[in-house]
Parts: sequence; structure tokens; C-alpha cells
Amino acid sequence: MKQSYLILFSILIFLACILFSSFSSGPETIADSPGNYVKSQYHAGISDFGRAIHNLEIIALSLDDNTAAVTDLQKSFDQLRVSYKKIEFFAEYFDPEFIKDYINGPPLKSLERKSPSLSILEPEGMQVLEELIYGEDPYREKAAINKLVQALNDNFHYFKTYQQSIEMADRYIFEASRFQLIRVFSLGVTGFDTPMTDNAIKEASISMQSVFEALKPYLPLAKKKHSPMVEKLEKTFRGAVTYLNENEDFETFDRMEFLKGYINPLYRLILDLQLSLGIETYYETAPLTFKHSVNYLAGNLFDESLLNPYYYLKIRKIDDNKALVDLGRTLFFDPVLSGSNERSCASCHQPDKGFTDGNKKSIAMDFKGTVDRNAPTLINAVYADKYFYDLRVGEMENQIEHVIFDKREFHTSYLQMFEKLEQSEEYVTWFKSVFPDWEHEPINKNTFSAAITAYLKSLSGFNSPFDQYVRGETDELPEAVINGFNLFMGKAGCGTCHFAPTFSGLVPPLYHESESEVLGVTLHNLDSMPVIDPDVGRYKGNLKEHANIYKHSFKTTTVRNVSLTAPYMHNGVFETLEEVVEFYDRGGGQGLGLDVEFQTLPPDPLELTDLEKQHLVKFMEVLVDTTAMTTQPVRLPVFENQPELNQRIIGGIY
Repeated sequence: MKQSYLILFSILIFLACILFSSFSSGPETIADSPGNYVKSQYHAGISDFGRAIHNLEIIALSLDDNTAAVTDLQKSFDQLRVSYKKIEFFAEYFDPEFIKDYINGPPLKSLERKSPSLSILEPEGMQVLEELIYGEDPYREKAAINKLVQALNDNFHYFKTYQQSIEMADRYIFEASRFQLIRVFSLGVTGFDTPMTDNAIKEASISMQSVFEALKPYLPLAKKKHSPMVEKLEKTFRGAVTYLNENEDFETFDRMEFLKGYINPLYRLILDLQLSLGIETYYETAPLTFKHSVNYLAGNLFDESLLNPYYYLKIRKIDDNKALVDLGRTLFFDPVLSGSNERSCASCHQPDKGFTDGNKKSIAMDFKGTVDRNAPTLINAVYADKYFYDLRVGEMENQIEHVIFDKREFHTSYLQMFEKLEQSEEYVTWFKSVFPDWEHEPINKNTFSAAITAYLKSLSGFNSPFDQYVRGETDELPEAVINGFNLFMGKAGCGTCHFAPTFSGLVPPLYHESESEVLGVTLHNLDSMPVIDPDVGRYKGNLKEHANIYKHSFKTTTVRNVSLTAPYMHNGVFETLEEVVEFYDRGGGQGLGLDVEFQTLPPDPLELTDLEKQHLVKFMEVLVDTTAMTTQPVRLPVFENQPELNQRIIGGIY
């Protein structure tokens, strides 16, 4: 009898321990720090990921030509995805390039980074596997699937060795968590990395739960002084996961509700938790000269200051001021910069047209034809790592000289331009006052580029009616616009290339890389027989990218202010947004029956209804913000000894 009581007592103690552990928050149950606890959990997650790869490898090797075998393969792959989503936020945070190239990058060919030759990398990783495993005939692709799984297994060992060697600082956990929120919203719920399945929302739920689990060990530490904040964070995280679990249908998922109700509040709350605990941000640990692309102190994904413009530019924040911007604005509107004294930057980038010119292709010098492409907007143009439609220039400051030297644009040189500007005492004095360190040679390439760039940086707009609504500054937005946003980020697939919040090809969550896409843009509008536009774009933009995969590839420009910037595409072929939507709805060039070998746009029709197309357009039309951007100089500087130049027109003749 005594032995029975002892057994019963032991069982009760065991059950109590289980019950206690289920309500505890990590390191309170172990003699360890939160960071080390999270590290041990991450290492366990890495091991689970490795086992999932191994299980997939076994099933793929024994794949038979029957439905049950394919179902088992797909289930195994789904479990692999689940195991990865549990660790994605750390994996991506610590080694994003390796993850993109070998673990979970898009299923597209790419060029090897920093290679002296044109070395094309075949895509590897889970997204490529997904296309085969969920394709028409997985058994027929058995050899390719096994080869990819083996490569994934090999790459996993490199991944594991590196990732498990990293010390888990508290700062890393918070930063990885906040970047994951950006990733979940801008890449996850858009279906970016689930091209063949409907698991995007389910995977977002797993990601959100994993982030919550990583932060839980810190909650007891903050609860003593900041109980309401901690309770709100817990409630919002649980609400987010529940919302995702209860709304798994990809097409009907309300991304606006998810953004406003969960993502934006959590993005703020995680920062508040970090600061309340006195955990440093990357500003306290990086050198003062180091530039970060994301402003870590921004409060939400559509904060006007989320992106740091100085990351993309040579000019420093400390050197940027109103006087510099004013000088840059005057230069921008002054036709004296051109060889003919008749054209200015504003000739092709007019403020009332969203800094475009309304032409299919911009007018060339002396009206001798046109330039090669349509004039893109300059609003938010600084947020990119490459410029021009063909991405041939890596710095905005260097973009300027392409316009200066081009015979169809400014048809001049730096030397001629500076000699001319130096004939104006007013310009010389102005440059000296703005650049006192260059007193003996105030007008030069550095000062000129800095002034123009500072002005272009000022053309930054993230305060449209849409932005104000998602930030909670206004309570009203037409239902059609909200529907259009949900379509843009979901069924229509726009958000998988035009990433939030820039709605351009600047890739989240780090926003370091600008993408281009092969769309198969036609030479004529959709009423004509489809013929691909002969412009090969990026293929001839840069000798280091002269690869077939970039034929007809063009930079993914922003759709912000797009209602002001017609006509559309690099060749101005479409006059209206309705035509653009129709082109995408039909599947681009391939969908129209053209042979576009490396098209990156899915060729399958989107099958949008007429009402859905209207709502998409309504959403894009509301993305307008030109606040404080349309001011023009009241006058241009005087040339004392060249009175004929004083008759020049602000903004140029044409």
C-alpha cells in the first residue's frame, strides 16, 4: 500500500511539473539567461529542420508513380516547410544571402555574386522543390527532386555549422523578430515563397508563433514595471496567431485587418519591450559611420521614416540641409545645365506629372526623335541600390552623368557645364556658402552631385491617404480601395514584386536590393497582334550582367503616385492603369502567346473579375503623395556677362 501511495505521489509531482512548465515562460524554469534559453531552442529547431530534410530525402528516393506516394512526398515537404518557418527569422537574420541562394530563394536563375565571369547559378532550395513536388507529374521529376533534396541536405550542414557557432545576443533576438514581422507581411502572406501551394497563411501563423516563443522569456523581466505593455503584447500575439489560423484561405484573407490589427501594433510593442529592458539597438553597437537601411526606431511598417534614405546615397545626414536642397532644386530646374541651354532635368521630370513627362518616351535634344525609354518618376527614387530601367548604375550620384553625356539628353560634359556655371557670380557665391570647405573650387563634381542628390532625396513621399489609414491617423478609406489593397497583396500577386512599403522592387525586409523582372512587355497595346518589345533591358545595361536570363528584364518601379505618371511600362505602351492590369491578368508576354524564355511573371491568367480589376486600380490611384515636392524656383541665378542666358525659362523650353 505504501508503495502505491509513493507511486501516486510521484505521478502527481510529475503532472504538476508538466502543468507548471506549460504556464512558465522559458528561463524562469532553468538557471539560465533568456538569450541562452532562446539559443538552445533555436539549435533544437535547426536539428528538427535537418531531420525534416532527411525524412524528405528518404521518401523522395522511394517515390513511386502512384497517388499515395505523391501525397506522402507532399506531406513530408509540408513538414519541412513547417520546420523551416519555425527558425526562419533567425536563419534569415544571420545569413540572408546563403538562405536566398541555397535554402529558400526564389526559383529563378541568378548570377553568382562578385564573380569575375558570367557564372549563372541554377536555383536551389525549397521553392524550387515546391514547384516540382506540387507540379503536374512529380514522379517524372523524381531525379531532379532527389538531386535538389541532396543539395539541400549538403547545404544544411554548412548552414548548421555556421548558425550554431553564433552567440545569441539579446539584441539579435529582438531585431530578428521585428524583421520577421516585415517578412511575414511583405513576403509571407503575399505568397512570395509559396508559389505552388495555398500554405502562405498557415506558414505565417507558424512564423508568428515562433517569434512569440522567442520573446516569451523576456516577458517576466518586463512585467514587473511594464505590466500593461506586456499584457497587450501577449494578447496581440495570441490574437494574430488565432486570426491567421481562423482565416487560412489565401484569396479571402484580409491583409488590411492583419496589418492594422496585428503587424503594426506588434512592430511597435516589440520595440517598446526591447527599450523597456534596456537592450541596445544596432545604433549602439555599430560604428557611427555605418549606415542602416531600416530606421530601427520606426513605429510601424508604413512609418514615413521606416527607410533611411542616406543608406542609398553618398551624402551624409549631417551635411544635408535646406540650403543644399534649395541649390539642388534650382539646378534641377535650370536649363543652363544642358548644352543647348533649353533643357533641364525638369523637362523630363515635371512635378505636376509625378516627376515624369507624360510621353511614351521622352523627347530627345532638338526634337530629334526620342530617348530609348519612358521617364520614370523621381518620387522615392532614392530607395534603390541600382538605377535606370536596366539597372546599369549602382549609385544615384553616378546616374546624373549618364544624362549629362547623352547626346539626346543634355549633350554636354562636366567640364563644359561647370565652366558655364562659373560665369555666374551668383551661382559661385551660392556654392561657396553651401560648401565652405570648397572655397577655392566650389563648383565641382562632388558639390554638384551632392546638391542634385539632396534635392532628389527630398522627393520622398509616404503620406498618401492609404498610409495615413494604415498608420491609424485617419479612420476612413473607401471599401473599394481596401479590397484593391487585399487583391494587390494577395490574389493578383502584385505584392510579390512590388514590395511593401515602397511598392517597388526593393526587397524586404532589409531593403538592400532592387529587383528587375522579365514581363514580356509588348511593342504595341493589347488591341494589336502581340509582338515583344525589342528592347532587351538589363541584358545590355551592364557588361557584368550580359546574360540571357536578363533579356527583356526591367527594373520594378514603384506604383506609388502611379495615377500621375501615365503612360506605363519602360516603353510607355499602355496609356491607362486598366490596360496595365489587363496585361498582368493575361499572364504577360507568355500569357499572350509570346516566346519569352526567362519570363519571371507567371504566365497563367489571374482570372480577376471586372470588379476586382476596378478595385486594384482604385487602390493604386490612392497612393498619391507629392506633399512639399512641387515647389519650383521663383527665379534663376543671373549671368552678369551673358545677358542672353538670363532669358532662359525655369524648367526649360521642352
